[in-house]
Amino acid sequence: MQAYTLPPRSLAEIKETLDFLDAGQRIVIGESASRVMEGEPLTHPQFAQVLQMVRARFSTTPMGITTNGSLLDAGVAADLAGVMPIEVNLSLNTCSPKARRRLMGDTRGERTVQAMDLLVKAGIPWHGSVVAMPWLTGWEELGETLQVMARKGARTIRVFLPGYTRLAPPELRLPPGVAAGVAELVAKVGQETDVPILIEPPQLTDLNPVVAGVMAGTPASRAGISQGDIIRGVNGSTPWSRVDAFRLVQQAANPVLELERQGRLWTVTLAKGKGETSGLVVEYDLHPQVVTDILRTAKRRGARQVLVLCSRAGYALLPLGLAQHRDGRFPPQPGVRKDLPEIRFQQVDSQFFGGSIHAAGLLVVEDFIGAVQEYQDRYPDFHPELVVMPSVAFDHLGRDLTGRSFLDLVPLAGCPVEIL
Repeated sequence: MQAYTLPPRSLAEIKETLDFLDAGQRIVIGESASRVMEGEPLTHPQFAQVLQMVRARFSTTPMGITTNGSLLDAGVAADLAGVMPIEVNLSLNTCSPKARRRLMGDTRGERTVQAMDLLVKAGIPWHGSVVAMPWLTGWEELGETLQVMARKGARTIRVFLPGYTRLAPPELRLPPGVAAGVAELVAKVGQETDVPILIEPPQLTDLNPVVAGVMAGTPASRAGISQGDIIRGVNGSTPWSRVDAFRLVQQAANPVLELERQGRLWTVTLAKGKGETSGLVVEYDLHPQVVTDILRTAKRRGARQVLVLCSRAGYALLPLGLAQHRDGRFPPQPGVRKDLPEIRFQQVDSQFFGGSIHAAGLLVVEDFIGAVQEYQDRYPDFHPELVVMPSVAFDHLGRDLTGRSFLDLVPLAGCPVEIL
């Protein structure tokens, strides 16, 4: 991989970066979708000044901080409270000091529990996340961590199934049956708390807009919506996926929702402003724009046969989205013709990283080339006029994590290749 580590950037360098930020988009510090390994943001020696500089430039834009919490003391909490609106994602993994020492080399593990209390006292909303490794920390410890986060005020909790490459040692690999055990444990803890707990990556096989949870004290909570409700309508429009339903609700002021609960339909109005959070939590499935972009690109290219390369999750859901379009259940979109081209899908497995890595953002050109060769061998009579790949696997110059361009696929495909 072409990955880079950098020393702490100077305030002058960071100030120059602010010109490239969008005031209409949430500003996130501590997560990266690039080759730069960002690390722990609280280790920056001038972290407080960075926050103040961002807030001075963007007075109302929400900010998000992702941290493991080991350096989050009262002073940091005060700094965060001084630049509201802001949310914190505590990537705790475990609340046990002993387990944190083993997993992360953290010798100050007791600070993680203190960090939760400090955030709540400062009035800072926070979300928790855990990489579930119960075969190392114990099942009881995982359950206790989830319960502690719920009691300490987490708005939501995400439980990640660990990803590992083909080079990982055996003790770090997900043992058989652990994923099912994690799902069972999450369901059990979820029955004991009102805090939404989600497993990632979600194992979805449909686009049914089911509510995964509701954050306390929000419009959705006050309206009586609960986990398992199905969103059948938003202001008279029928959502065709979870993401579509979430988007329709968030964009509307005082949206009227038609919901289904155990076969019974009922209607409720959410008291919220346009663009404000509703408190609904859904699992991420498929945005309608993805299907629209594929169809528009096919029309622009004049392609009647299209091959879409996608990750394992995309392979499970993209054909469903296209099928809903063919059935007339897709929201009308300008620039999309009704006589659809022949679109086929090919799952791309990660050969470069291997192991349990399936995310589209970690696929590389080598993986896409292997998938196209496999498809050509299996279906020699299908000759696509366009090949589409997920843009999340590439940077702004169209290069993957190894530095190769998506255009390297063109000679093998024998047709135009686009990233969407």
